[in-house]
Order: sequence, then C-alpha cells, then structure tokens
Amino acid sequence: MQDVARLAGVHRVTASVVLNNAAASTQVSEATRQRILDAAQELGYRPNAMALALRRRRTGTIGLYRNSGNMHDPFMGDVLTGLNAACFDHEMDLMLLTDQRRRPADEVYASLANGRVDGLITIPLPADAEIMQRLAGSHVPVVALADPTPNVPSVTVDDVAGSQLLVDHLAARGHHHVMYRQDPNHHASAVRRFAAFKAAARAYGIRITEVAPVDGYGDIGPEEIAWLAAPPAERPTAVAAWADTHAYRFLQYCEGAGIRVPGDVAVVGFDGIVGAIEPARTLTTIRAPWREVAVKAVALLLALIEGEEVPLETVFPVELVIGDTT
Repeated sequence: MQDVARLAGVHRVTASVVLNNAAASTQVSEATRQRILDAAQELGYRPNAMALALRRRRTGTIGLYRNSGNMHDPFMGDVLTGLNAACFDHEMDLMLLTDQRRRPADEVYASLANGRVDGLITIPLPADAEIMQRLAGSHVPVVALADPTPNVPSVTVDDVAGSQLLVDHLAARGHHHVMYRQDPNHHASAVRRFAAFKAAARAYGIRITEVAPVDGYGDIGPEEIAWLAAPPAERPTAVAAWADTHAYRFLQYCEGAGIRVPGDVAVVGFDGIVGAIEPARTLTTIRAPWREVAVKAVALLLALIEGEEVPLETVFPVELVIGDTT
C-alpha cells in the first residue's frame, strides 16, 4: 500500500481509502483516484482478503449447510444453480458445509458459528432440530430453504396448493385408491405435502394407503410390491410420491415388472425438476421454482446480514404439469 501511495504521489491513507472502496473515497477527485488505480495495477497490488475480512468484520462468504453428502439429486442441482447465480450477482462466495461425520450437535453448531461465513442457508433435516434451534437464537444470520423451520426465516413452495392440485387431477381421472410414497426422512415439507394430500383426498372419498420406500433413494419395498400384486378390487389405481426422484424410481420398477403406466397404475410426483438429460417418461407432477427459491434465500440472507427484518416465511407458487403417467 505504501508503494502504491508513493508511486501515485498521495498519502498512504488516501490510497487505502480508494483501494478498499471506503465511504470516504467519494471525497477523492477522479484524477487522483485514477492515479492510484494505475499505480496499483502497475505494481500488481491486491488487497489481502483475510485482512479485509478482519477489518470489515465480513468474510464475503455465505455457507450452505446440508446434513447429507448426496449432492447428485436434481433438487440440489437446481438449488445450487440458483445459489451460485445469486452469489455471483452479489459478489459473494459460497461455501458448502456438510456433516457427514455425524458429530454431536454442539460440535456442529460450533463449526457453523465460528465466523467462517457471514451467514447460513440451510436445508434442514428433522435430525437438525437442535442445531436449528441454537442457530435461531444465535448471532448467525440464517435462512432455511424448502422446509419451514421454527423461528428461522424460511423460503418454501406452496406444498398445500400443490397437493390439492394433484388430488384434483387424480379425482378428475376417476382414481379411487392412491398409494402414497412417503418421505422416510420426514422433511417438514414432505409432512406438509402428505397432510394436505390426505385432506384433499378425504373430501373426494379417495382411499389413501401410506407406504415408505426402503431408503432415501426411493427403492421399492416388499409392502409396495404386495399392494401392486393385490386383487384388482384392492389394488391402488394411482401412486403419488412425495418427490419426483421417488416417482421416477417407482416408474423404473414398473418398467422392469411389466406394470403398465398409466394403464395399470397412474403415477404422480412433486418438484417438477427437469435435468440436462430429459427422462424417457414425462411425469405428471407439481413444478416448483427451486432456482428462484434459492435466489430469494440469498437475498433474504443478505438483508439479515445488514440487520434488516425479513418475513418468517416466503412461499412461492407452484403449478400442475400433466405428463404421460396419468
């Protein structure tokens, strides 16, 4: 900095004000500012990021915390695309924080609140309840994404309206018995979707059979296989999955088992994410704008970092997309 000031013929403080974009830089003439910038370029000067972070009490980085190592599913692809775009627009860095080692809650909280990031965006699991409760009462700005979280500003999609749209569509197609593939991890959004689906189905007199896939990937379990092999009068006429990934896994099973979709059973999902390679079947589903949700989460987090108040929950609308599976 002293070398830049000497080459530009200004005081070191003036050079510092300009190069660090301090508020007082508006008091420096344009000619002087340009001399300082030219001198910095000639000398190859770059401000030290760690020193700037200490002085400004900011790191210029936000963290994404997800208690899972699986980043391959289409939902995460859409979310990360939105987060990355928003961080680029706001000149922020994004740090991925996971807890694959399953450490105690105290250790996880300490690692999230140790000052490495200016704030956190989380996609919480029910197992994160204690950590989220501590974050909600801490100095760390935090925004939850996808799953509504008590006392934490959350950005979600309209799970209730989406479930109602699915039931309306199935009822219009004459379905009377739906097997619902529940989320084995019991995300808050999944719980809300299923409750809304049951309420809407009850109004139509549609029978609901709840099943749980054998794992988080949506693999078919023996209970589901038994229902599909039941007599026609007892067999479900449609299958609804809490998320598209589980709906596609069910479609894959049907193809291998010779079960016709929608001839033998209709299939619907929720999320509406289309990857870079489109699947062979067009799923009837609820399209949720996850990229826009992620962008909004960053905007709200930056507002919290600046000390502003934000809504406790921001809900994005969804739409029904009718494919060839119903």
